[in-house]
Amino acid sequence: MDQNGRGGVLLTNKSNQKINPLTFTLKLVVSMTILALILIFKTSIRDVFNVLKTVNLWWLAVSFSLHGLGLLISAVRWQILVRAQGDHVPLPFLVKSYLVGNFFNNILPSRIGGDVVRIWDGSKYSKTILKSSAIILVERLTGVIVLFLFAFAAAVFRLDMAQKVPVIWVSLVIGFSGLTAVLLFFTSFIEKIIKKIPSKGFLKKVIQKTIEFRSTIVYYKTKKTALFKAFIWAFLLQANVILHFFLIGKALHLSIKIIDYLVFIPIVMLIQLIPITINGLGLREGAYIEIFEFYGIAPGAAFSFALIDVGFMLIIGVVGAIIYVTRK
Repeated sequence: MDQNGRGGVLLTNKSNQKINPLTFTLKLVVSMTILALILIFKTSIRDVFNVLKTVNLWWLAVSFSLHGLGLLISAVRWQILVRAQGDHVPLPFLVKSYLVGNFFNNILPSRIGGDVVRIWDGSKYSKTILKSSAIILVERLTGVIVLFLFAFAAAVFRLDMAQKVPVIWVSLVIGFSGLTAVLLFFTSFIEKIIKKIPSKGFLKKVIQKTIEFRSTIVYYKTKKTALFKAFIWAFLLQANVILHFFLIGKALHLSIKIIDYLVFIPIVMLIQLIPITINGLGLREGAYIEIFEFYGIAPGAAFSFALIDVGFMLIIGVVGAIIYVTRK
């Protein structure tokens, strides 16, 4: 239920997306290779098909419906952060932008291409790419912080699981390190360092833009109410994401407690960000197989879990594609 992608993306005055053919091809090969190895050595198409035959369509439909709720929550959070910067964007426009972003997530060789689309769309109202980028970054950070807190709290309650699945703590440490580095960038100490860097020519322009970008984000310190509301909506969004995946598991008759989804779903999302595949394809499936082994769940069921997730994203992506080609 994420709406974002990266890699070989260029923005033009018509918001066209250009894909680097070599990068796309290499990442596609990596994705297909990982999937092939999984289907050869871990499970098989027959096993996956047998699992999917038993799926509970009712729970699957309820799970899919949460995509709509997630899109609405995400759009409201985005609108709150936009208004805090003094701009006004219609909520339907933001929902549609998220849908278009989902489309580009499916075809670009990573998971933040959707952000590029939303940055461009937001700039139509903010009148500047830099300001729109800052808003999207803050929006993403609210979600990442809440998701990390979910995962950490759940991991503490499920120490037995975390001890038997080392990737959980490794991922949490990596995620915490990355988040800390980003937050440090917005401290006054870093600001002083940036201003002391000797700058001439092109470097001077880069530093000026960096300071402007940083200032736009730091401005939210004066908008504590808006920031608090954004975190509340981020909490609701991540709770919706966890429930979405829990219901997929329920549709597949998996006996996994909902608190455990709080632990491993953020981990899988982090693994999917590794920029070596198309939208995490292959990495996602492998991660679920390794994690579900802790519960004694067969690789075929784990692969099916990931496949349903991919299928949902493709359906949402088609809707986004229709909006993209028909909007003016």
